[in-house]
Amino acid sequence: MMKNKQVNSPFLVAIGLGGLLLLVGNVYIVKSLIVFGSPLLFAIGIAIELILLVIVAHSLIRLLHVPIKIAVSIIRSAWSGVATNEYVRRFRSSHRSISTWLVGRLSPKQPTGLYLTLGVITALVVFSGFINVLQNVVGHGSLTQIDVRIANLMPYIRTPLQTTFFRFVTFLDNGQSIVLLVALAGGILWRARQRLAAVSFIAALLIGEVGSYIPKHLVGRMRPDPALSLYKQGTFSFPSGHVIRSTILSGLLAYLLFRSFRSTLSRYLIIGGYVISVALVALSRVYLGVHYPSDVIASVFLGGSILVLFITGIEILTRYKLWQQKPTSFRSRRLLAIPPILLVVSLLLSPVSIHLTTMHKTTILRTIQAINETTTKSLPVYSETLTGKTMEPINFIYLGSRGQIQHQFLSHGWYKADPSTVSNTLKALAVGFQGRQYLNAPVTPSYLASQPETLAFQQPTQSNTLRQRHHTRLWRTNFRLPDGSEVWVATASYDEGIEFSGSAKIPTHHIDPNVDAERDYITRSLQLDVMQYLQVVKAQAGKNAGGDIFFTDGRAVVTKLSS
Repeated sequence: MMKNKQVNSPFLVAIGLGGLLLLVGNVYIVKSLIVFGSPLLFAIGIAIELILLVIVAHSLIRLLHVPIKIAVSIIRSAWSGVATNEYVRRFRSSHRSISTWLVGRLSPKQPTGLYLTLGVITALVVFSGFINVLQNVVGHGSLTQIDVRIANLMPYIRTPLQTTFFRFVTFLDNGQSIVLLVALAGGILWRARQRLAAVSFIAALLIGEVGSYIPKHLVGRMRPDPALSLYKQGTFSFPSGHVIRSTILSGLLAYLLFRSFRSTLSRYLIIGGYVISVALVALSRVYLGVHYPSDVIASVFLGGSILVLFITGIEILTRYKLWQQKPTSFRSRRLLAIPPILLVVSLLLSPVSIHLTTMHKTTILRTIQAINETTTKSLPVYSETLTGKTMEPINFIYLGSRGQIQHQFLSHGWYKADPSTVSNTLKALAVGFQGRQYLNAPVTPSYLASQPETLAFQQPTQSNTLRQRHHTRLWRTNFRLPDGSEVWVATASYDEGIEFSGSAKIPTHHIDPNVDAERDYITRSLQLDVMQYLQVVKAQAGKNAGGDIFFTDGRAVVTKLSS
């Protein structure tokens, strides 16, 4: 056995150090994705970070297995000496019930000792994450504001391929798939005489459903606007039953597979597969528009705490032989057949079981008599980051239709920005670092009254690279003039080049701080007929999402577009 450990040590060191380096690099990438504003890429980055964390922790525990045993032995020896101390003996004698209880909770020799204590503490720590999100949701905290902005952004970044993929993923934890998973796992384990594990799957399913049902009806949070969703779901939104089931049942399956395989690589693949599967199910619920991000985050915490308690219970029952069964160890590699079976079933049934529909949001336009300093007080005038932080004020007010706006820009050498999908964002990042051009590159999503930009346009400079560009974002408001002209507002800035901003030195576009100069350039470029320069805010300075400083006189160009 010692020889085997020595052989594995270099491999574990390499895995641990490699995982640590990747983890540090991934933290940097995740911070960058916050600035770039791509929710899907950000979620993928978080999933990778969790996998790397588990790999590093597991490698460290394996490497420190012998030192930990030595340390525990030293602590026990030291405690034996301390226990003979006169003052300690007096305290234990006068507080016998308390000291006996504490010693019992830390004793590895009894079922209610160390393993139960560690399991309960871990479950409580994970459950505290659920409580924090719950408090934020009930108290309408900052997280709920992010929820609304991401929900509003989803329709703009969906693609047919992504939609098909996430419909397939979300079916993996539909009622049909879950019943199949429990039946397959229960049958395999029962035939292998692993009755405790078989019963655990049924119990986990029931407890997961109860754990989802109770907070759903206590909180009573409504689902996102149906116009933002791709299919209809009943009941309430918080928490997500799909994600709770995925966290508990997939976690229980991963735990049993983890015990069935001894090789380090196999175990890492099991861990990675589990984290990715839960992350994708959670992401699918947000992507399809049936849950908010806080719903799925809370569900992972709640499901994780239940999973910890289940694993703790199984470990205690088998370790102390409280469950009379033969064999007493869980090793059933046949469980490995379940994931591919579920994948095939989902591939075949998801298109016929989940019927996707696209609803168009109906906007009721309010009529205002004219655009002046009084009526602009009804308009949203500040752009916002994903977290709601105020950025640049609007510097354009366009009067016209969507078609007129697109014609005005496209006929004057401007290009319409592509949506911020995963593929478009990755393409823009690659092109930007290579110093090449992407004329329809997506812009980082910005928000106005919690709504992402309706349209965005950009124009290349003489350098003809993505690192430098003129660009503007436009939002359609809920107002129109008596002649039917819709009211649009816009912000604009000039990207001078790429910089490494903030304490983390994240690569992002650096803007020219004089946003009024870009306003004037666009006015000339589009040959706009300026009706007036309207003072919408006071002259001021501020910072954008990337931390760049800007200043403005607070005026907006008001222009009416013709056909």
